[in-house]
Amino acid sequence: MYNKDDISKLSDQFIQDILTKFIGIEFIKTHPIPHAITVNRKFIFLNQAALSLFDATDASQLIRKDITTFIHPLDHGRILGRLEILSENTPRNPPTEQRLYALSGKVKRIISTSSLYQIENCDLVMATGIEITEAIGYEISETEKNFQRLFENMHDVFYRTDRNQIITLIGPTIHDVAGYQPEDVIGMPADYFYLNPEMRKGLVEILEKEGSVKNFHTQLKHKNGSIVDVEISSKAIYSPEGKFLGIEGVFRDISEQMTIKRQLEHLAQTDELTGTLNRRSFIEAGTQLVKQLKRKHEDNYLLIFDLDKFKPINDTYGHLNGDKVLVNVVAVIKETLRETDIFGRLGGDEFAIIARNCSAEECLMMLDRILDSVQKSTITMSDETEISISLSIGLTHLKNADTPLSLAMARADQQLYLAKSRGGACYVVENNNQIQLIS
Repeated sequence: MYNKDDISKLSDQFIQDILTKFIGIEFIKTHPIPHAITVNRKFIFLNQAALSLFDATDASQLIRKDITTFIHPLDHGRILGRLEILSENTPRNPPTEQRLYALSGKVKRIISTSSLYQIENCDLVMATGIEITEAIGYEISETEKNFQRLFENMHDVFYRTDRNQIITLIGPTIHDVAGYQPEDVIGMPADYFYLNPEMRKGLVEILEKEGSVKNFHTQLKHKNGSIVDVEISSKAIYSPEGKFLGIEGVFRDISEQMTIKRQLEHLAQTDELTGTLNRRSFIEAGTQLVKQLKRKHEDNYLLIFDLDKFKPINDTYGHLNGDKVLVNVVAVIKETLRETDIFGRLGGDEFAIIARNCSAEECLMMLDRILDSVQKSTITMSDETEISISLSIGLTHLKNADTPLSLAMARADQQLYLAKSRGGACYVVENNNQIQLIS
């Protein structure tokens, strides 16, 4: 009995072993009609007549190649569907006419049939074909030529998968979008190329439920390691009997549009001077966090601060120097924060921080670091004067009832006012509605 790993790897030893057990293989080798044997749609054997049909000089040119690579796109879905229905109840397909690509690039027309064999739990398909290209004087029609030009030159990437989400057809534009050649992609699981494979799972679930999807946004992994934003439109493929056979569709590179969109979103959310969140975005982020507290408990603290005696700095040195002070103070404070903390400018010289998921002790240590770091820093004005600055800070514990966030902001503002009234350069903490001064 062969295991799934043996079957998927198609090692030389496995191929040799299974062909040895294939009854009649010696007769097939010398048969004048093309015969090919596949496992998981990949060639493991072609007789000499089949090699000639594909314009191949050696079997190594085709072994382990996915047969769907050689099926003409106009016949692709139909032939794949015929392969999908092969089973113990339907072990053989009736003859059908189809087109295939030879290694030389020629399109050939054949009459083919396929049969299912099983050797020790391994499913094999033997395909037999007779070329009729010359017999019917076949020439590629204008329709086929137009389709081929469309398939090869369209900006969108056309793709098709089987029912197991293995890629069976992909347009050549995949190289422009993701850096791969079609032969690198065919036979691979579709979710292998997703930055988040769960996104592919979500797409398939929508298709199985609704039958089609338009403009589904996701991200793919480029061959060079970069991330590509794509937009996918697809539909599910079914047999005449209603059996799910796979998915086909197109996707396009929208990385440039997404980059512009993200830049615009960043500009809309960010304070232009300091690079922190602007007031609206800070309140939105804080409100969202409070909503999460109703589902999952987490200790978060809101602190609001402003710069002590900032107006005299503006009056003495001008607003450009005042802006320089704000930028420098923000840069110093950012060094003390964690990536999870939320930092925003409420307006003028007033700022707010939400310390995420930390104990009261950790939060107070953060306040001490902020005060100390800011007071130790010096800022050089345009006239070479060096000044230092201090902060007044008000702190409150965020509650799951703080919707709107202005409730918590009012409490923190009250503590800030008390800190200012004590001369600044300190913080005041609300503790169970009792005011405690810590400087």
